[in-house]
Amino acid sequence: MKRLELRLHLAGRLFARDGSRLALALSGDVAENSMAWADIPDGPGPSCLENAPCQSFQFLSLRTVLPHSGPEMGLRILLTGGQGFVGQHLKARLKDRIPGHVLLEDPMDIRDRAAVERFVKDEKPDACLHLAAVSSVARAKAENTEAWTVNLDGTLILAETFETHAPQASFVFVSTAEIYGASFSSGQPLDESAVIAPVNAYASSKAAADLAIGNLSQEGLHGLRLRSFTQAGTAQDEEAILPFLAAQVARIEAGQQAPAITVGHPDAGFDITDVRDACDAYIDALALPQPLPNRTALNICSGVTRSVRSMAHDLLEVAGISAFLEVDATIPCPSGLPSMQGNPAAARQALGWTPRIPWHETLVTVLNDWRYRIRP
Repeated sequence: MKRLELRLHLAGRLFARDGSRLALALSGDVAENSMAWADIPDGPGPSCLENAPCQSFQFLSLRTVLPHSGPEMGLRILLTGGQGFVGQHLKARLKDRIPGHVLLEDPMDIRDRAAVERFVKDEKPDACLHLAAVSSVARAKAENTEAWTVNLDGTLILAETFETHAPQASFVFVSTAEIYGASFSSGQPLDESAVIAPVNAYASSKAAADLAIGNLSQEGLHGLRLRSFTQAGTAQDEEAILPFLAAQVARIEAGQQAPAITVGHPDAGFDITDVRDACDAYIDALALPQPLPNRTALNICSGVTRSVRSMAHDLLEVAGISAFLEVDATIPCPSGLPSMQGNPAAARQALGWTPRIPWHETLVTVLNDWRYRIRP
């Protein structure tokens, strides 16, 4: 498929901009751009076998070594989205994991092709960690056009610039598990061969970008897609599920709220990874002695689903207080999905990565963060 045709398809034809429930059935992971479309019914979503012969995830032979600058300069890493929740944690982990690296940040608009090309040509990065995105489901719905221009167009501009002006560089695109969307209705842990079936504007725009990176990686880009599931940690917006619960527990504990935790969907399930573990996965992708095959996509997840109800109970137990759940059906589920669970086996095999921070430590960390944040 020609580049222009790919852009037109992904930008407006294949993914409806209102986030309508369409499913892209993939043979393996867009193997040879084999695509088949199907509507997703209200009930359980289709399996791969109902739409296309899904192939098992396979690792191909390694091709080239990860490029490095001279030892006096260290690895030159362009980080986009460094001011966000994950970006701040990633910068801290980079200091610990790759102390000699050179971090390249610039407040450029990734939708400005001239600015991006100028920066990449001048700074000559060895790698890119691309986090910048309209990453809120609610914001993407409210600001649909911006979500598409940032998440798809900005990603394409950045990737095409690297393909042209830094072809030796490793390009790590932080995607999202939201792209699997309706496929989670199967109730099974999803691996990278699962049908991509986004159910909202955020997921659709990220799915389009994910597929575009996969396509560009066949043409010369050293692309790697990391499909992250729910993350949790300090300084996270209260819109995310664990901070949403932890903030209420902290307020109850401090006497600022009645002993009731209000939730919208107590039985909704999330596969949560501590953000520090997730950042280690992103860094592992750069620190490998040899890069993974182009077009590789990996799920970054714990493989464990926790319900909203159980997370609230665990936080109350950590705080040593009692409260009851109060259901308010008007509160939207952050993902809009009833349950999300991933299979991290491929990331474990490819990166040697596995979540190491215990769930209890994540709970304590997030709760302590909110104890501090609500202080008068």
